[in-house]
Amino acid sequence: MAPLWDKGGALDAVIHRFTVGDDPLWDRHLVHWDCLGSAAHARTLHRAGWLSDAELHALLRGLAEIDALDRDSKFDIPPELEDCHTAIESYLTRVCGEAGGKIHTGRSRNDQVVTAMRLYLRDRALAWQQLLAGFLEAALERMARDGETPMPGYTHMQPAMPSSVGLWLHAFVEAALEQMRATLDLLDRLDCCPLGTGAGFGAPIELDRAFTAMLLGFSRVQRSPLDAQNSRGRIETYFVRVAADVGGLLEKLAWDLILFSTPEYGFFSLPEAMTTGSSIMPQKRNPDVLELLRARAARLRSRLSELEWVAAKLPSSYHRDLQLTKAPVVRTAIDLNDMLVVGTRVIAGFTLHRERLAAAVRPELYAAHHAVALARQGVPFREAYRRIAEQVRAGTLPAPSDSDAARAGRLVAGLLDELHTELKTLTDRTQAIRARIATAEAALLKEHHAVSTS
Repeated sequence: MAPLWDKGGALDAVIHRFTVGDDPLWDRHLVHWDCLGSAAHARTLHRAGWLSDAELHALLRGLAEIDALDRDSKFDIPPELEDCHTAIESYLTRVCGEAGGKIHTGRSRNDQVVTAMRLYLRDRALAWQQLLAGFLEAALERMARDGETPMPGYTHMQPAMPSSVGLWLHAFVEAALEQMRATLDLLDRLDCCPLGTGAGFGAPIELDRAFTAMLLGFSRVQRSPLDAQNSRGRIETYFVRVAADVGGLLEKLAWDLILFSTPEYGFFSLPEAMTTGSSIMPQKRNPDVLELLRARAARLRSRLSELEWVAAKLPSSYHRDLQLTKAPVVRTAIDLNDMLVVGTRVIAGFTLHRERLAAAVRPELYAAHHAVALARQGVPFREAYRRIAEQVRAGTLPAPSDSDAARAGRLVAGLLDELHTELKTLTDRTQAIRARIATAEAALLKEHHAVSTS
């Protein structure tokens, strides 16, 4: 089969190879989703009278075969067919005959591609939401177990005030909860069906777009056909931006662990199973996993920049530039999945060295507490500040009170129930979305599944 746009004219092989690029590689990640989109479109065509019962059943059988082949990595996308969309139609035409040639009725490759990509993005966002929940469970468990362990707090990389392991971990918990909320916002932005918008100006036949949206598990249609195309690049950029922010919290965690596990600090260490060695220095145990978490976070940001440069400069409607948004999105989805899996293992598995932590919580960290104590007695704070600064210089600062020493750990311990409750709320909201989508997607390729027409 020739490309979908072929009209019988001669094709320059060099130009064709350049325009196809690496699309067949990245489209392997979209085959399943294009099968679902095509099944929904076939059912909508059947509802509108464009396909007979027999033609619909043949197409659903063919799409189920393609989906099964794809699960076993046996569905091929030849370069001459350019992408998964043409390869799927080619297969359907071969096994379904005339019905295969009808599958593209009322559909453009423009709305076909954006639909497959939106389904893929939705699935990946749900996947990383589940991984974020796992990361949070591990972090909260460490807070409960180790949270009251004293730890110095630093600003400008200099000892500043007393802190605790729980206070340090709590920052990553709040960041991860924030990213779960951001991912729910992403899922809401993704929750509109572009299928049926054609090339960006509406389909040339009457199609029940609300029916199509329901079949695919969307709660609404994307009303503007032109915006369905304008949103390409915009939606992908937001997807990668949320991913880059998740990467940013893992990057900061990795950086802290690298720093605090150096011999000069000695607060933490990684289990030997999480470290690598040196080919020449037998004593080395290197935190490569943390360094690569840090590097991959930077790579996520670079993909965000790539997408912005590709998509932001375009006028309205579809342009072939948008083909180049696939690779950074798929790479981002793969990277973030791996980063969250690894980050969860790290936060659950790093070792605390309590003696080193306790020794680093020196009396001068409580200077601000002593100044406040004087202010409480009626001394103006600026005067109290100067008196305590002189005591620090003279080495006569008294030891902290027991209540001051335990305060940082207590601050966090009282929040654990609240944090668990918020995590459950976000998880429940996500699960409701997941359940709705799973029910819809599970029915699409079933040949004899009766779909409600109400």
